[in-house]
Amino acid sequence: MKFTIERKVLIKMLKMLSLGGVAQDDHLRIAAQDGEITLTVEDRAGTSYVAIVEEEGVCFFRHKQFLPLLRTYKDTKRLTIEINPQEIKFGSTSISRGFWEISLFENPATAPQRLMLRSPEVAREDDSQKQQGFDF
Repeated sequence: MKFTIERKVLIKMLKMLSLGGVAQDDHLRIAAQDGEITLTVEDRAGTSYVAIVEEEGVCFFRHKQFLPLLRTYKDTKRLTIEINPQEIKFGSTSISRGFWEISLFENPATAPQRLMLRSPEVAREDDSQKQQGFDF
C-alpha cells in the first residue's frame, strides 16, 4: 500500500474523525483505493479525499501513534506513506510493522471494516487446539 497526500488535508481528515473523541486504543483504518484515501476510526463514519494512490490496500493501526508522527513533518507539504509486510515508511521515517502493531490488507475488497483482535487467552486456546489436531 502506498499513497501520497497533502499533509494539511491529512490533518483535517484526522481532526474530523476526532470530533466525537477517540479512545487511546482505537484503530485508525486507512484505505487507499481508486485514487482516494478513506480514514475511519472504529464504527464511526469516515472521511475521504483524493490522493495519489500507487498501491492499493487497507491498513489499521492505533490512532494515538499517527498524529504525533504527522506533527514531526510540519514543514512538509506532501507526504508519501507506504506500508509493506516489513515496515511503514512515513516520509523519511521507517518503523517496523511489529513495533507499531500495524495490520495490512493488500486487497481492499477483502479487508475488514473493523479490526477484531483476539485476546491473548483466546489466541493461546486456539494454538493449543491446533497443536492437538483439532480443526475449528
